[in-house]
Amino acid sequence: MIRRLFSRFWTTGVLVGIALAVLSLAAGPDPSGAETASFPRPPSKVFFEVPNTDSIAVLDFETRRVIRRIDLGSEPKPPEEGAREMPAGPSGFGGRYVYWIRHNGHELSVIDTTHYRVVGRIPLREKGPGSVTVARDGQTLYIPHYQAKALTIFDLKEKKQRVIPLPGFPGDIAIAPRGTLLVTSRDSNQLLAVDEATGRIRAVDVGRNPVGVAVTPDGSQAYVSHDTEAVVEVIDLTAVPFHIAKRVKVKAAGGSAVAAGPDGKYVYVAHCCANSSLTVISVETMSVTCELSLMPEGLDPVRIIFSPGGDEAFVLNSGSMNISSFRPPCGKPVTENLFEKTP
Repeated sequence: MIRRLFSRFWTTGVLVGIALAVLSLAAGPDPSGAETASFPRPPSKVFFEVPNTDSIAVLDFETRRVIRRIDLGSEPKPPEEGAREMPAGPSGFGGRYVYWIRHNGHELSVIDTTHYRVVGRIPLREKGPGSVTVARDGQTLYIPHYQAKALTIFDLKEKKQRVIPLPGFPGDIAIAPRGTLLVTSRDSNQLLAVDEATGRIRAVDVGRNPVGVAVTPDGSQAYVSHDTEAVVEVIDLTAVPFHIAKRVKVKAAGGSAVAAGPDGKYVYVAHCCANSSLTVISVETMSVTCELSLMPEGLDPVRIIFSPGGDEAFVLNSGSMNISSFRPPCGKPVTENLFEKTP
């Protein structure tokens, strides 16, 4: 399991050598300009890589159908490098572009979400990008680099890249209030709080091999999952400095993804591989509310997102086009194959 997740952050958010198909959200700014935590408005569409191709499919939430396939070009895939993905912000709020990590590992494809085509490429200063997170205003990209142990802050308006060295291999990233970026650091067993303006880093010591991180909608808490420990840490973001408020014991290790629900009442943790399941944690009590099995066994969940109305959750599974859905907080998950809905 450790080897799988380490390859994740060198290529796309996953271990080199393992093929991966990851879904990502269409980008769009917040027109109000109000500062919030990392919680995004629910997307109307999801962009994901079609396995064993150099193309992207677009899933429409309203119709629950794949409505388009986008050819990324003729660039060949390096053997066994798998997918590249870009989780961006929500669509429908003035956003037009999705930024997708290229297979060569040092470029972003710029995808026009209106006409569904690649309109440009952006070279990155550092190699080994793991993922891309878009700021709520749609003007800044945050890109952790596993190979370089660095974080790129890319100002799209000024077209400038700023690189901040990190003390360890970066994993997941979340945007907290007051200009703070939270990055899990896998080998140093820390949650890094990076000041976007100054580049200053404060570290919170957490358990072994932290992977996922998510911030509650009110910005008061962050939740950190782990690859090799069956625990989720609750970080108090209102304290100075940040500290662990509670360690929540869960049934399984392999915490591959974390997401805060849109109602702010629950946090959802996905567990991969032999432990393929979901743990639902109450924000109020900081305790486990329920545990949900993902079937068939062996699914590799990598992201949890919510429908525009927040009444349905989707678990995105790597290595296939399977998607699992359930009614929050504790409805029974149902898995379906998106190949059957691909045009």
